Amino acid sequence: MLVVVALLAGWYGSTRRDTPVRASLGDTQLSAPAHASAPAVRGRQTQLQPLPPRARCGRVAVIGDSLMDNARWYLQGGLSAAGFDHVIDAQPSRRIPDTVRAPYSGVTAARTVRSTWGESDCWVIALGSNDLIFGAGDAAVAASLIDSMLASTTPGSRVWWVNLDYHLDPRYAFDFVGATAVFNDRLAARAAIDADLTVIDWFSLAEQHPWWFFDPVHVDAAGSRARAEQVVSALGG
Repeated sequence: MLVVVALLAGWYGSTRRDTPVRASLGDTQLSAPAHASAPAVRGRQTQLQPLPPRARCGRVAVIGDSLMDNARWYLQGGLSAAGFDHVIDAQPSRRIPDTVRAPYSGVTAARTVRSTWGESDCWVIALGSNDLIFGAGDAAVAASLIDSMLASTTPGSRVWWVNLDYHLDPRYAFDFVGATAVFNDRLAARAAIDADLTVIDWFSLAEQHPWWFFDPVHVDAAGSRARAEQVVSALGG
């Protein structure tokens, strides 16, 4: 009898032994012993009310570089037809930081628009291409530049940022394609955590129309018109 009890106790103990269970979450694995527990009880559910739709843009300020300067007249017409009160400040060779002299600094241009034309509830930023060779292909630098540009716009405003498409340039050994990917990735990451920032995906649109390009970054009239139409459509025009 003692032998039978001992055997039963040993068998019961082996069935209760905690065994590791592993769950994988992306690149991170969690390991913990399995335990029997009471079934989960669903608590009282609260019906969440949908957020009210955001008001349509009233005043739109556009800050861009040569790509937006080339699209200026198409954009001007599109914004006017859509009924937006707007200003377009686009300058060839424009970069982002305020360490660059005017009119080549995007941060300074935004501050100037705010002090002269007034505050805007909506902004369009089309910058970054001219910063790639100056370090914006580094994730930390790109994030810092994006932050500084956003900080120069009207507090509480909504911002649409046109991402980049820069092809290999035979004049330089620099990897414009790789740097573009890094900048666009940082821009998308910021938009993912910032409800007031929306990315306008120029990269995907332009990549579908390689014949638009007459050099590694600039596009012809058809591309400029499409770029302007994409912006106006994104704003809800």
